[in-house]
Amino acid sequence: MKKNVIWALVALVLGGILGKLTFDQYQNLEVQQVASIDDLVYAVKYGTYASEEEMAEKVTGAERYIFINENGKISAYVGISTSQKNAQKIKDIYEAKGLKLTIEKIRIKNDEFIQNLNEYEKLLDATDDEKSLLIIQNQILSCYEQLVVKDE
Repeated sequence: MKKNVIWALVALVLGGILGKLTFDQYQNLEVQQVASIDDLVYAVKYGTYASEEEMAEKVTGAERYIFINENGKISAYVGISTSQKNAQKIKDIYEAKGLKLTIEKIRIKNDEFIQNLNEYEKLLDATDDEKSLLIIQNQILSCYEQLVVKDE
């Protein structure tokens, strides 16, 4: 019995020493990023406004939109896409309704949203149906509100 206790203590001490040596090697390890998610996306811009009240008055032709406040200017967007082709599809739908929109690149720093947007992009690529495109865009904007706006 006494021998078993001694061997157990030796094993614990050696395990602790070897564990410490192993973890100390990782502290000096340089880590380099090998993959990144592109955080530049195409956004269909409705307009830029001085205040939220002005934006609420003027953004009337879209059933759903998001806004980003930068440097005191508020920009309203009715669509987001990772490809310019799909952003153009959304722009064309709204322009057929008489709205004047532009497409611009914006930076979104939320990897989870970008990953979801890449999945929605597959659906946008697969259809040209106006109703389906607007439903998908509403889902994208809703996802933006849930993942990006709540983090701000």
